[in-house]
Amino acid sequence: MNNKIKESFQTRKFKSGTYSVGIVSIAVVIVVVINLLVNALPANITKHDLSYNQLYSLTSVTEEFVKGINEDVTIYVMAQIGTEDETVMEMLDNYKALSSHIKVETVDPVLHPSFITQYTSENVNNGSLVVVSAKRNTIIPASELYETTINYQTYQPQTTGFDGEGQITSAINYVTTEDIPIAYTLEGHNEAEISDTLSELLRKNSFSLQSLSLYMLDAVPEDADCLIINAPATDLSSEDADKIIAYLEKGGSAMITEGTIDVAKPNLDRVLEYYGVAFSRGMVIEQDSSHYFNPYIYYLAPEKQQHEIMSDLIKNRSNLFIPFSEAVVKLDSARGTVQFDPLLVTTDNSFLRVLENSASQSISKEEGDIDGPFSVAVAVSEEHNDVETRLVVFGTSYITDDSANVNVNGNNYQMVASSLNWLAEMDSSIAISPKSYSISYLQVTSADVNRWTIITIIAIPAIILVAGFVVWFRRRRK
Repeated sequence: MNNKIKESFQTRKFKSGTYSVGIVSIAVVIVVVINLLVNALPANITKHDLSYNQLYSLTSVTEEFVKGINEDVTIYVMAQIGTEDETVMEMLDNYKALSSHIKVETVDPVLHPSFITQYTSENVNNGSLVVVSAKRNTIIPASELYETTINYQTYQPQTTGFDGEGQITSAINYVTTEDIPIAYTLEGHNEAEISDTLSELLRKNSFSLQSLSLYMLDAVPEDADCLIINAPATDLSSEDADKIIAYLEKGGSAMITEGTIDVAKPNLDRVLEYYGVAFSRGMVIEQDSSHYFNPYIYYLAPEKQQHEIMSDLIKNRSNLFIPFSEAVVKLDSARGTVQFDPLLVTTDNSFLRVLENSASQSISKEEGDIDGPFSVAVAVSEEHNDVETRLVVFGTSYITDDSANVNVNGNNYQMVASSLNWLAEMDSSIAISPKSYSISYLQVTSADVNRWTIITIIAIPAIILVAGFVVWFRRRRK
């Protein structure tokens, strides 16, 4: 019996089977090791985002920013184990892969109910994020990670976009930046409101936006990094103008927009004239079909000029929508120390419809109208007594209007954010817009409309007809 058992281990079948088992075992071990190694690789190497709007990917702005941080940031995900949002967790994996300074931990509020009390006394919903550094901390509510609107057919809220990257990058910037710049919005002269959308974008860019009435104050607050004067419908008081000029002389900065062409505002004009600029008191009209949005010739698509403010917009070939704009002109009386840099300029085919002709419906230049080109946005700077004053002046208040901004997929607000960064002498903007679940707008100029009309209605059918005739003619000759 023992001999038979011993002989069975020496048969060719047993040896072959043992060899096969060994090979399979080695293969299994190799597969397990490979999987362990792959799982240890960063998420940006092992995962690829195939969604049409790159929902799970990080933009180049975030990548450059996160790679540059040099202090530890911990992101706590407040969620019960197993209920974490997969989309958010995948995005956080991408942040970890970019920098060893980024750490992500999940905290179950049921198991650790007192954890959140060291950061806030308010209730924090499941899925919220707590972003912490040695300087400060902030909380991103779960509701702000997604963009929602009301569906007016069902009157129910619906999710329209994912704002995870925008909120997380903004929070990391907030907890790591040395100083939080303050932008004051002037009130008391029926100024156009800064919309919630623009306010949120500026908050993401780590601006603290505060309102300011100069009526009861002796001066613009000393902590102001920037003053926003957004299309006052009535004039400033003489005292307000004096306070603003005094603030600017000390190295202050301001963004000023115009919104009422036919209302004289001598005190606001005095602030601008002090730095050698003025509004034209007339509407700019563009006749070059490549530089206005169909069908209105006062819906300007001006040419972008080289400047620090414009660098990202130029690089990304971003269209800007500048409707109903006055020209911003440099005065002959400007001091030699004042530098005037056009940001947005119309073509030689544009003209200024003066107020005297404002009632005219003609699309052609009339007597008294002024030939272009014109600047509709400018940057002004002056160095004096070891301080630098900076201004950004827009010929229209529509640069801060939601409807105009939507028509160019957020580019107008990106320019506002970039302008405020320059005014406050901050690094380039890191504000990231939400990634929409809906189809993005495609804006085309009047020339584009004409070109594609010719291609689709005339050229393509003509090519098909010619090709068909050639085929018919060849077959007929056979």
